[in-house]
Amino acid sequence: MPNAAHRPLGSPIAAFIEAHIEQGPELEAAGETIGIVTGMQGTRKFSIEVIGDEAHAGTTPRQHRRDAFVEAVAIVNALHKLFHDAEDTVRFTIGRFEVFPGALAVVPGRVNFSIDFRHPEQETLDRLGNEVGPLCQRVVECCTVFVNEPSSAKPLRFTGSVPEIIERAVERRGYPYRHIYSGAGHDARHMAGICPSGMIFVPCEKGISHNEAENASPEDLAAGAQIIADVMVDLANGD
Repeated sequence: MPNAAHRPLGSPIAAFIEAHIEQGPELEAAGETIGIVTGMQGTRKFSIEVIGDEAHAGTTPRQHRRDAFVEAVAIVNALHKLFHDAEDTVRFTIGRFEVFPGALAVVPGRVNFSIDFRHPEQETLDRLGNEVGPLCQRVVECCTVFVNEPSSAKPLRFTGSVPEIIERAVERRGYPYRHIYSGAGHDARHMAGICPSGMIFVPCEKGISHNEAENASPEDLAAGAQIIADVMVDLANGD
């Protein structure tokens, strides 16, 4: 295109459209080709550090130990109780757990672990997330614990013209679809604050993502690419 040239940083953006595999099982289970993404749940990320004392595994009695691993496990168990949700809407994950010095005959003197907490409602993010620090301090008996929150993001809803144009394009093509809320974060989260934005999902096999077994069919990928192309044409035509 003759006008598709480099533009200065900060130039206005008319719209942003993103396609992605669902990273979940709903579309495949329902036999649907397109998911029209309505929004993304909010997140709070925590890093926890438990500090005790390294000691000899064979010569240090229990009452003289400051075992960071034992105390970290107690914190993790208490956190699982805090975040238990009978409706299974809360997403609580400890994806990293590091024990130091990591030697067979040494009582651990330090443990670092992460918390990934997600929910579609800000009130729940505030209420449960604000309990993490106080709970950690209550659980430890002989160690020291430090709680940091390096990042967070508010729940997001896609509104306005782009989701509407996406839905019209899907209906014109006759693809089976549903409106779907994203549990994962995507680039469109950040673009939504800059310009009208929206997303589509296509199915992925067994809902598997972030795994070598991740797979999507060529037919579904082609359908997703077709919808993105249609939406771009509609936006260019001023729809």
